[in-house]
Amino acid sequence: MNKTAKTLLLVLLAVILVGGGIFAGINWNRWFGQEAAPASSADTSRAQVDTSAEEYTGDREVYQGEKNTDTIDIPGYGAISLKAGETGQAVNFYNPEQNTCCFRMSLLLSDGTELWKSGLVEPGMAVYEIELNQSLEAGEYEDATLKYECFAMDDEQTPLNGSEIKLTLNVLE
Repeated sequence: MNKTAKTLLLVLLAVILVGGGIFAGINWNRWFGQEAAPASSADTSRAQVDTSAEEYTGDREVYQGEKNTDTIDIPGYGAISLKAGETGQAVNFYNPEQNTCCFRMSLLLSDGTELWKSGLVEPGMAVYEIELNQSLEAGEYEDATLKYECFAMDDEQTPLNGSEIKLTLNVLE
């Protein structure tokens, strides 16, 4: 091969590589990324509006149906009162009888400090007396948490969904 043929072949190869790179660059997002959002227009914005929506005129009656046994009822509390300077406390923590799972409940301060944790509490059962891990000084402890861990009532005690209820601890003299 002579020198001119080699030069022509290198130029042709360079053009093919540059052209391939441009082609790949133009199509990269279509192949590997998210497509660009379509240009805004009246037609595309109407497609996203729910045409069955109505002007709000207040709450309306809705079908309540029968109790779904696949759901878990979690009692909520806005505040709990405790006695200052003592670890023994009177509470009313329970697992509603319609549930089909066990609860493990924990009482936590806002910084995550665990004050108390129950064993498994079966549906229809309650805990009325607890022993805190530490006594608390009088005051209001905001953003405390009553944590519910739920477990199936099977041999494996399979973990289920749980919940964390934010509440205020009113620690009184």
